[in-house]
Amino acid sequence: MTLQDGAKVQRRRLLALSAASAVAGACQSPNVQPGSGEGGKPRDGGTLTWGQWDKNDDLDPAAPTGAAALEVLTNVLDTLVSMDAKQKISPALASSWKSESDGKKLSFTLRSDVKFHDGSALDSGVVKRNWDRILDPATKAAGVIGLFGPIDKIEAPDARTLVVNFKEPYPLFLQQIWRPYFGILSGKQLDATRPGEKVTAPLGSGAFKYAGRSSDGVVTLQANPDYGWGSETVKNTKTPHVQTLKFRAITEASTRVATLESGENLLVDEIAEPDYKRLKADKRFRFVEVPRAGLSLGFHINVQKPPVDEKAVREAVNWAVDRKSIVEKLFFGIHKVAVGPLSEGVWARLDELEKRYSYDPAKAKQLLDGAGWKMSGNSPIRERNGQKLSVVLATFRSPWSEMAEAMQAQFRDVGIDLQVQKMDRGPYLDLVRAYGHHLCASAGTDIDPDALRLRFHTKALRSSNFANVSDPQLDALLDKGAQQAMGSNERRQTYEDIQRKLMDLLPFVSVMTQVRVEAMSAKVHELRMGPDGLNAQPMNDVWLDQ
Repeated sequence: MTLQDGAKVQRRRLLALSAASAVAGACQSPNVQPGSGEGGKPRDGGTLTWGQWDKNDDLDPAAPTGAAALEVLTNVLDTLVSMDAKQKISPALASSWKSESDGKKLSFTLRSDVKFHDGSALDSGVVKRNWDRILDPATKAAGVIGLFGPIDKIEAPDARTLVVNFKEPYPLFLQQIWRPYFGILSGKQLDATRPGEKVTAPLGSGAFKYAGRSSDGVVTLQANPDYGWGSETVKNTKTPHVQTLKFRAITEASTRVATLESGENLLVDEIAEPDYKRLKADKRFRFVEVPRAGLSLGFHINVQKPPVDEKAVREAVNWAVDRKSIVEKLFFGIHKVAVGPLSEGVWARLDELEKRYSYDPAKAKQLLDGAGWKMSGNSPIRERNGQKLSVVLATFRSPWSEMAEAMQAQFRDVGIDLQVQKMDRGPYLDLVRAYGHHLCASAGTDIDPDALRLRFHTKALRSSNFANVSDPQLDALLDKGAQQAMGSNERRQTYEDIQRKLMDLLPFVSVMTQVRVEAMSAKVHELRMGPDGLNAQPMNDVWLDQ
């Protein structure tokens, strides 16, 4: 079944259930827990089968396919630091660190007891080679390099010391490198990997070893019996309880939940809203609800492509979207309406922006009339100088595909022809990085508003700035925020100014803060989600009823 077919199945299921009452918010029930199945004595052994919401084709940490690939990598690779759901940073491969030179130098001391899965030892030279590989243009890690910030050079003065030098202060660095992108591959694997060559079978020092990918795409990991250096983020710092993890990408939501109900998978990502409504009281299953922190879910607008290069058209688009209807009728009220650039749960989010736009088709029509886009004859689509007001929206998966289809009718009501192009991920990225779109799916998961720098800074053009924004004043604010002290009032003010500036530029139309729901068999215990709500913590603590 294709992704497009899956979206059709999902829409039919939504329509079939649309007469039912919506789920009132993201309320907690006895089966909805911040961490699934706490309590009881952990048992060792067993196989956890996991149906993932996205493809996991590329397992190179510097350029992974996406969130599903990161679930694999976070269990195979260790990072220098770790972060828990409360955003506490703890030592991992690095036992300590210190900031020097007014924040322009960060020195790490590495553990001495870490072994990679091939038996080789961790040292600072291996870490330096991993991170230099990310910075190498041949690796094509454009989506990750921005997380490094204004990095100057990386040094390994001795086996236990790694020094990272920055061109300017970058207090955010520790908040970035807990991510699996910065997981450390074995030096022997790097020896066997040519510049620009993708890693397909990652070899790290994590709690699980990569054991292969089957012909039908199932990725298998096996518990590392020699593991003994887990961070404070997990309770079990030694060999995991579960013996085997099996990951299968199942991008079609109804197929994914069917594998949960049949027992084929014990855990599935992002259960569809109607299925959650149907199953949440079923004692066979447990659920974990977690907001996805970062950018609000919606669509980037290519501000340099006519006709959306006109501010009036972008404003009209924002007035034309019935966000409340989309959240309540299409997604059963599980998610939260969003208007500004940041989702709920992100530090320094400016809540006053949530009142900037509402559903007002009359105002949208007024703006378009004022910009010269007029209704002509019997056509439902506006025209100006013989050109129809037509825009292309590119998307590659749920929930953006469903949101886009709902918006088609809403846009048509004000005279805009919205053409939705559903694509596979690879062609989609090629299109949006070449700026062939008018609108495209907005995504960006982060606990910090620095996510805005990665999406709207001029330096991110052709990589992750899909809105094609290049504004010197915005760039200066984004650079300023990245250098200010974490948690300070000055930094908060900067990011409030950034959000106001973005609302003036309007390179997006936000729709909602997504509340992700992970669904699992009641046999699964101790699953916990990470700080950004997108991925789980390493599976060291998870155990299964046998």
